[in-house]
Amino acid sequence: MRSSPSRIVVGDAELTSGLFSNEWQLVQRGEVLAKAIRRPRNCYTRVTLSDGTRWTLQPDGWGVVRAVEDDVPFARAVRDSFWGNRWEVSGMGFGYHLHHESRVPRRWELAVGTEPAAWLRGSAINYNRVRIDAPISVPMAAVLLAWHVVARPWEAVAFAPELITPEVAPGRPEPAQPA
Repeated sequence: MRSSPSRIVVGDAELTSGLFSNEWQLVQRGEVLAKAIRRPRNCYTRVTLSDGTRWTLQPDGWGVVRAVEDDVPFARAVRDSFWGNRWEVSGMGFGYHLHHESRVPRRWELAVGTEPAAWLRGSAINYNRVRIDAPISVPMAAVLLAWHVVARPWEAVAFAPELITPEVAPGRPEPAQPA
């Protein structure tokens, strides 16, 4: 994975999407850091960073989501509770606990041990707008994995990779099914 200053979120940022839209933007101080397109039928998200790098957030078995760049996994979120209100988010050089703050609806905390590193807050009704408050630097991969499991948890835990329907470009033949 290439190193770039655009791979960090610090301060206030926002993930926004139109109502019933699968297209999202991660915006900070008016700058688009990343664009994401969710594929709910296939349970994955394609992310394009501002520097052109492409990631895929995809399930890897029940309760595991991986961030993949060039077919190489580099970060993951692993479900850590039966109800899905605790996750371990980790990758090269970082490890966080993601948990739901039960006193406040649609509010999640990304923490190192017991110390908060960032908060993710959905709007009063849904997660079409997720506000991120990161008082310290947090890798963008951790923020995007947290958003992926928070905004659409059933996608994060729905399928094993072998059950995911591959996306086929128009005019291309369907891939052969395993015997």
